[in-house]
Amino acid sequence: MEKPAATAPPLHIAVPPGGGGGIPQAGGPSRPTQVLRSRTPIFVAFGVALLAAVLWVSNWRSTPATLRRLPAKERAALMERTLSTVREICREPARPREFCREQASILLDLPECDRACQALAKEELLADSAVK
Repeated sequence: MEKPAATAPPLHIAVPPGGGGGIPQAGGPSRPTQVLRSRTPIFVAFGVALLAAVLWVSNWRSTPATLRRLPAKERAALMERTLSTVREICREPARPREFCREQASILLDLPECDRACQALAKEELLADSAVK
């Protein structure tokens, strides 16, 4: 008589919660590169914001140096024109405040701006800040 064939015990594979063991979860990223791809826009936005901040700071700091590098004749003409603008336009009650503040700042950055010029520019900046 023949012996019945031995049957192997059933095979049980334990899979940890979350799809461990290299088995991708349903609906989740199946490879690490997909995780990087999903974060790429964040990295790009951060890089663009950082670059914009660096450019803004470098532009902000370079204005006085740029004015000093102008030829003396052009710098003197700029100072006279700006001083005239501050005297004529920025003395009015309904003056364009931001424009006048910028003009006063330009005057203070020019080496030709003497004490009277500096006093006028500072007066304009202080008048502007008193309104706020």
